[in-house]
Amino acid sequence: MDLALLKQVAQTTNKIALSTAVNSEADVKIVNFVWYADQPDTLYFSSGKTSPALKVYDQNPDIAFITIPNDGTPGNPYLRAQHVKLQRSTKTMDELLPQYLKTIPNYQQVWDAIGSTLVVFELKLSTLFVDAGVGGEKQTLQFD
Repeated sequence: MDLALLKQVAQTTNKIALSTAVNSEADVKIVNFVWYADQPDTLYFSSGKTSPALKVYDQNPDIAFITIPNDGTPGNPYLRAQHVKLQRSTKTMDELLPQYLKTIPNYQQVWDAIGSTLVVFELKLSTLFVDAGVGGEKQTLQFD
């Protein structure tokens, strides 16, 4: 599987708009995420352990998302997926922190303020649409 386009687009973003629904009530949250090229079918994000979002995540783990390009990124590249399995991760924030610090500007401030309260989630991808942006290459990846 050629992951060159995925790697290219993943470098242009560190946020996703995460869409959930419970009892026919839709909700969207913007969350920071990290991704590892050696595990291309998984995105990681975190939420505070007292957040009402945790109940939503547990009730309906079928979600959709689209990435949000970093400020100033030309062409509006993005990653998008539907019917993604959301699950609590066995990884800890301590394990993911180096990637968060590398990927998300000023994340150290977030970590210092609320790091001990964060719970890690995984988004397990089966199909991922990758768009390099206006006039660019497009690709659909299957991770089954």
